[in-house]
Amino acid sequence: MSLILNIDTAGDTASICLAKNGEILALLHNTNQQDHAAWLHTAIDQMMQNAKHEFRDLSAVAISAGPGSYTGLRVGMAAVKGFCYALHIPLITESTLALMAFAASLQLKNKKAFLCPMIDARRNEVFTALFTSDLEEIAPATAMILDEQSFSDYFSNNTIAFFGSG
Repeated sequence: MSLILNIDTAGDTASICLAKNGEILALLHNTNQQDHAAWLHTAIDQMMQNAKHEFRDLSAVAISAGPGSYTGLRVGMAAVKGFCYALHIPLITESTLALMAFAASLQLKNKKAFLCPMIDARRNEVFTALFTSDLEEIAPATAMILDEQSFSDYFSNNTIAFFGSG
């Protein structure tokens, strides 16, 4: 039995999820980015109580490791490091862009389309990467300013699905 606390504070919306053997037991969101730090620990405690689980029941803690909001990432990373250190459990990290691509792959009807998640990086930039529908990374995560030539090498024979806040 694997009970994992999942945390994402990389974007405008923070979310936490408790999953047992891959099935979601509880899910909470915070849409006020300025409030992620104050919301996170209270929400985790509430979620654990509502799901009738103790922190010692956790097998691991997983977090989206960015790219994303620097402050949000610091808030989330500090929390998960504390939980994992105190509970002596593994810390699992995953790219925020890879997680976005995975979620999109479940919804996209064209299974041959490339997946291009984008996160607003401000200052006219986006954090982005390019994946196949099988989640193979074609272009690594990068910050870029989009122009007419962005992704032109990939457009000739491919369909690209763009998504995200960028």
